[in-house]
Amino acid sequence: MLSRIGNSLFWMGRYIERAEHVARYTKVHYVSSLDAPLAQNKENTLESILTMVGIQADYYQKYTQLNDDDVLCFITIDENNSYSIVSTVNLIRENARGTRDSISMELWEAINRFYHSINKYDGVRFQQKGIFSFAREVEENSSVIKGLIANTLIRDEVWMLISLGINLERAVQICKMILTTLYDVEKIDPSRRGGPSENYQWTLLLKSAQAFDMYKRYYKTNIQRRNILDFLLFNALFPKSLSYNLTYIQKNIQNIAFQEAKGKDSITFKVGKSAAQLQYMTIDEVEDDTIAFLNKALEKLYKLGRLLEEKYLVY
Repeated sequence: MLSRIGNSLFWMGRYIERAEHVARYTKVHYVSSLDAPLAQNKENTLESILTMVGIQADYYQKYTQLNDDDVLCFITIDENNSYSIVSTVNLIRENARGTRDSISMELWEAINRFYHSINKYDGVRFQQKGIFSFAREVEENSSVIKGLIANTLIRDEVWMLISLGINLERAVQICKMILTTLYDVEKIDPSRRGGPSENYQWTLLLKSAQAFDMYKRYYKTNIQRRNILDFLLFNALFPKSLSYNLTYIQKNIQNIAFQEAKGKDSITFKVGKSAAQLQYMTIDEVEDDTIAFLNKALEKLYKLGRLLEEKYLVY
């Protein structure tokens, strides 16, 4: 396969997952804040959204203060913001267009519908529909597209590269969401930690990761920080966990015909080592310094993405 096509497939997968996670995180946090306890500061919610997406500096280059409409529009429909959802959706279609001979017609048509659906939003339409409807539209289109990826593609390098992009981006987004939640918890007055204010933050995290119901089913208990971290980091059976996605990143890299020598310097070895380390790690080892663990995990994931591009997907 040409590196150009491989690169487009890989990034198409990443952008699909990124758009969905950013939309859901923004929706869950902002909509919940409208009915939140008085202790939950609206500015903290807006800061949390900007922090998770990683665009605080970009936002403050354009705006001088936090404002609901400015933050929501900047993250969702601002075409001048390269990290906005509409910019991400445009990149999904752009990458898919370059791979039309490799993907199914049904998948291409779904991506095209997604593109037109989101690009209908201007400032007026967004104000009329609101963040809930906009995000729901992103989530539903993403689900349809991922269903077609799963059900209409041969399990060859095309499917593997898209899946590799999806799993890598999902691992990144889960780490970023947990990290942002930990920062949000640190902002809570120490006298309120461990109570409803902190539980509120962990509940938002679970809902942002589509993990709330499965967490309750798995643990059959109330909201507990330790259990939530264990579930989202180390549960090998939950599709949104870091451990689960690292395992599938490893499998896809092993199955894709990358031309590389075997050994400790190969990508296969490095990913396999990281996956194995996580497989045998426990919450006891990271609970006291989860922020450092997550920053290190993100660093490895970003490095893996760069290595894949530089060595095998460059054109």
